[in-house]
Amino acid sequence: MRNKNPYTLALHWLGYRDYSKAQMVDRLQRSGYEAESARNTVERLAREGWIDDTRLAYHVVEHCLESKNMGPALIRHQLVSKGLAPEIYEPVLQERVSGIDWLKIAEALRERYDMNEPRERRRFGRYLIRRGFPVSLAWQLAGWEENGADPEGDY
Repeated sequence: MRNKNPYTLALHWLGYRDYSKAQMVDRLQRSGYEAESARNTVERLAREGWIDDTRLAYHVVEHCLESKNMGPALIRHQLVSKGLAPEIYEPVLQERVSGIDWLKIAEALRERYDMNEPRERRRFGRYLIRRGFPVSLAWQLAGWEENGADPEGDY
């Protein structure tokens, strides 16, 4: 593939998965193409509809929501990791997650844990935080607020 022009190579990669503009520029540059050539190629691909950051943002958000165990912070992190700019993903995020009841989703995840055990409550709270749920929600559901338990207590 080394001797292909950047446009042909980028189309080849796009046949396997979607890329953001930033990801494609980076990948072309890592493959040895100059920055200007990579940017021009990506702009051409965007004009032709092969690369669309907004479409990618919708796909990422939908995929994250289908998993049913990602909170808003982790979804935002996934979008940023794809090289998407806030002005691209924030409207998509607001549109898709504005009506979601994060408490209901987090409560469904709680069924996996024995909430009578302090260690399990701590594990559950940390799990929610790692999965991008609001810290206040994790505290509430893990019972840290109501009984004053320390989330960093002994294991």
